[in-house]
Amino acid sequence: MIGEGAFGRVYRGLDRRLGRAVAVKVIKPWWAEDSAWVERFEREAQMLARVNDPGIVQIFDIGNAAEGPYYVAELVAGESLAGRLRCGPLPVEQARDVAEQLCRALACAHRQGVMHCDVKPANVLLGAAGKVKVGDFGVARLAEGTSQAPSMTVAGTPRYMSPEQARGRTTTAATDVYSTGVVLYEMLAGKPPFVDGTAVELGLRHLQDPPPPLPSRVPPALRQIVERALAKDPAERYADCDAMAGALRDAAPAALREAGAAARSIAATRPTAPDPVGAPSPAAPGPAAALLGPTAAPSPAAAPGPAGAPGRAGATSSAAALSPVAAPSPAASRRSGRAVALAPRPATLERPSRPERATTPTRILVHAHETRPARNRRASDPSSGRRRALPLLAGLVLLAAGALAVRLITAQGATTTVPDLQRLPRGGVLARARRLHVEPVFSRRYSDAGTGIAIAQTPAAGARVSDGSAVRVTLSAGPPPVAVPGVVGEPAEAAENRLATAGLRYHVNEVPDPGTSAGVVTTQQPSSAVTVPHGSTVALSVAETPRWRPLTTFSGVDAGRSVDFRILGARWRVSYDMAFQGLCLLIVVCEGPSAEAVDLDTGSSSGDFELEEGQSQTHTFSSGPGLYNLVVSGGRDSARWSMTVEDYY
Repeated sequence: MIGEGAFGRVYRGLDRRLGRAVAVKVIKPWWAEDSAWVERFEREAQMLARVNDPGIVQIFDIGNAAEGPYYVAELVAGESLAGRLRCGPLPVEQARDVAEQLCRALACAHRQGVMHCDVKPANVLLGAAGKVKVGDFGVARLAEGTSQAPSMTVAGTPRYMSPEQARGRTTTAATDVYSTGVVLYEMLAGKPPFVDGTAVELGLRHLQDPPPPLPSRVPPALRQIVERALAKDPAERYADCDAMAGALRDAAPAALREAGAAARSIAATRPTAPDPVGAPSPAAPGPAAALLGPTAAPSPAAAPGPAGAPGRAGATSSAAALSPVAAPSPAASRRSGRAVALAPRPATLERPSRPERATTPTRILVHAHETRPARNRRASDPSSGRRRALPLLAGLVLLAAGALAVRLITAQGATTTVPDLQRLPRGGVLARARRLHVEPVFSRRYSDAGTGIAIAQTPAAGARVSDGSAVRVTLSAGPPPVAVPGVVGEPAEAAENRLATAGLRYHVNEVPDPGTSAGVVTTQQPSSAVTVPHGSTVALSVAETPRWRPLTTFSGVDAGRSVDFRILGARWRVSYDMAFQGLCLLIVVCEGPSAEAVDLDTGSSSGDFELEEGQSQTHTFSSGPGLYNLVVSGGRDSARWSMTVEDYY
């Protein structure tokens, strides 16, 4: 094993047939049990196979083993950018070069409709001679409208996630521009702009906070590129990775820009390859140039005749004398890949006078099957010409039969095999159906499968149908909705069991509720008899264990103070501190203040007590809920006191 992520493990392997080292990515066993994750794994392999660029890791094969699904890909010799960054930031020019190569590889993927959506140093491989390769399109999505996985989780890595990914919004090429900007920032500064906090906190920082300043060694041009790439609004970033790559190229030192311009100039002026069928270049026209018309044809005096003899305007070959049907049709020329132009054959060929030969070149029809000159044909046996024509006539018959067969096949229409679309999410169904040229028509019904997963199809997989045929695909709408049971007044444990049995989740919040026994459900949301989707959450409020709760505090000297308050619990108490003052300290018996509680609803007394000297004194009342007034009356001796009223529920 040479690498591991949340989704799969990567092994170094050997392709025994071709004798080459490869990388094998295997899905982890617990993910293999989830059909949605298996589809995501297959989609990653398909995306890698679809994108063909030297800067993107190439895929060779895909399959299933006892350990789970796997794909075989190119093994890149070198290290990841994440491993290189553990040694510190990169030199400025190396960081710029890596970022430019990364942008060009991503731009190629974008042109083929694939967004990476998880650009980070761990997915950037540094190969031989500084070559950069991008891998792990595991969370990428097709730009053609493929839906998210049914879980609707936000895909990406928090430290490198764009603001629109953090919001769960649609990703575009600008999303990869932002993540590439974060990678470039880390290559220059040695760490990403935001590193601390939970995933949610990092997402909020990408949404709201400006990145810290880059080190002073970074040139202004690169600073501007990073600043634009990290714009919060996608519209303010580079339009795509192509544009960012151009800016990085322009930020290179002048010597490197000149070398690149010279290389591009050499490539632009390099002579083109010769015609694939062997036609000579315009600078040296040969016999085939005569097919291009009078302006390209050599003069009749220079045109070679049969078997290399000097040409004659009146000379014709046996092939040229055949009926015009022997000449290849434009369609046949397209099938063979050869460029053929046919000059109209004149009814008679006359030898022009010398001045005409000098000014008006004659079209010459050149045929590959040239025979002996006409003067030799007159001396030959006439039957030999017929024998030579028989193979050609047989070929014409075969050609006509082939054309008829092609027309019959075309009339019948192309066919395709219906793919297996079950157990795929809607996006996977669309992608697989389009590859095999069928058109899915969706409907939904309730089932135990995950929402949006295909559970049935018509026609069945393996059937042969015409290209473009409709395939009816039934997607799961999830389990049917359920009625919320009423659990108010029940113990919390019993209520939780009833909700779980009904296929619902629950969230418990303990609240004070005077007069209700601890652990009993006091309220629920949604209320009973409401129909909700299967798996919905019901919020339960449960009465917490009673405790003493302070209501009010007041203090004074001697008497004359009172306070009103409302009691919610079945009992309440007064906690107080009291100390005598002055001469009372020298007397054996002192008379201090007293307190009385009055029920303001009835006007009757709920009890009274004498304040005793000391701290943390208490007096408890069991008069129950109501509105009360507590009055402190003075004694003979001066005293200082303070009181706190507490309710119990």
